Amino acid sequence: MGAEHRKSSRRGVEQPVLIRSADGAIIGQCMMRDVSPGGARLQIDGGVTVPELFTLMLSKLNGKLNRHCVVSWRKDSEAGVRFVSADEFVVSIMTSA
Repeated sequence: MGAEHRKSSRRGVEQPVLIRSADGAIIGQCMMRDVSPGGARLQIDGGVTVPELFTLMLSKLNGKLNRHCVVSWRKDSEAGVRFVSADEFVVSIMTSA
């Protein structure tokens, strides 16, 4: 396995989460496999296309627990994402448009 580049340790989880596009549309569900304060590893279902920027909806109860994400890597049916602030998310949307 390659060198570890994380700034903080990760914790294994098995949590279904929703992916919401930058314009607010629900893209689909995936499984969060591990998480750290800076990001997560997601297992993506075959029918879901994950954009470079999106919001990960962590709470199905009220939708208020979420994280803005930028894709760091992709491999097969997995993606690694970096959590970004709301300001960074807006800047990323503006520069990718």
